[in-house]
Amino acid sequence: MTPPIELVQVKPSAPPATRDLRAALEPYTHASVPLALAIFAVDLVALIGVIGLTLHVEHWALKIACAAVAGTAISRLFVIGHDAVHIAFTQNKTLDNIIGRIVFLPALHNYSLWRIAHNRNHHKITNVQGFNSWSPLSLQEYAALPPERRLLYRFYRTPLGLGPYYLVERWWKDKFFPTRRVVGEMKPAYWWDFALNVAFLALWIGAVLLFVRPASIGAALGAVFWGFALPYAIWNYLMGFTVYFQHTSRKVPWFRTAAEARAAAGQEDVSVHVKFPGWYGFVSHFNMNHAAHHVSPKIPLYRLKAAQARLEAVLGPRAVVEKFTPMMFWRTMRQCKLYNFASHRWVDFRGRTADVTLPERAQAGAPPSQAKARAAA
Repeated sequence: MTPPIELVQVKPSAPPATRDLRAALEPYTHASVPLALAIFAVDLVALIGVIGLTLHVEHWALKIACAAVAGTAISRLFVIGHDAVHIAFTQNKTLDNIIGRIVFLPALHNYSLWRIAHNRNHHKITNVQGFNSWSPLSLQEYAALPPERRLLYRFYRTPLGLGPYYLVERWWKDKFFPTRRVVGEMKPAYWWDFALNVAFLALWIGAVLLFVRPASIGAALGAVFWGFALPYAIWNYLMGFTVYFQHTSRKVPWFRTAAEARAAAGQEDVSVHVKFPGWYGFVSHFNMNHAAHHVSPKIPLYRLKAAQARLEAVLGPRAVVEKFTPMMFWRTMRQCKLYNFASHRWVDFRGRTADVTLPERAQAGAPPSQAKARAAA
């Protein structure tokens, strides 16, 4: 009797299309409203409680520890809001929009602006230069910058620069107050969400001062630092770290244009699954299982880990997976500085290159000019 053929031994003539992968992940797209509401309530109460604890404890080391937990709690709420923007958290549009606006408040993110930047830009033109966080410059573009901008670019792509990059280049410029550069035509919703964030910021600082009842300006500033500024800074660092490693790796390419990206790669090719220990997966709502989310944005966070495992079983060795270690962190930040868009190689500031393993469809259908560039580089 002829033994059955194992699928893993058969090399397909072409990689599966993203729509086929989305079909494979469809069983994981179903929401549970009770589970979603429970996660929302627990995370919201946890944030309020840990900020109160930060203000209550006396020792500076305990305050730093509590502020770190508070920053993590903000990030957990933000992941819920990220799902809500996709109408994936409860899959009830009205409920998701209400929850999304609430959980975005501690991050001071404009819900309407995020929906534009994330759904309209990031998910449709992933890893296209200029439309995404951490878009790399070419060596020529970097050299053309004025000295102060070159210095800032270098700082951002260091371990210390992850938080400041997100705070300045993404939140302040794109996700707090509306500008025509981001939204084009102004709509009342953008300003209502901006006003909501400003009101919440005033409420947050007012609540901190009411809780502490400081006796001097110095004490008031200290309370605002511990109860707002430090947790918010930690949240920004976590966000900068997350969006960097979700799409920056020697294993994923970047592109100049949307047309080039669509022709060369699927969502599964430009999104990284960064493998962390289980405890980090729990505290981050498993948001580093990122490729499954890009393939099917309707997967809620509480099914994302299982969906990622299924995706990797389907993709096999094509899956873009990186195990997070201190060495991986350092190597990625050291090598992924600038990008040669013609030869698809990362370039550091010394001109040293690191190959990018192009997706199969790009290798099969790369333009002759690109193939020559890779050979010459």
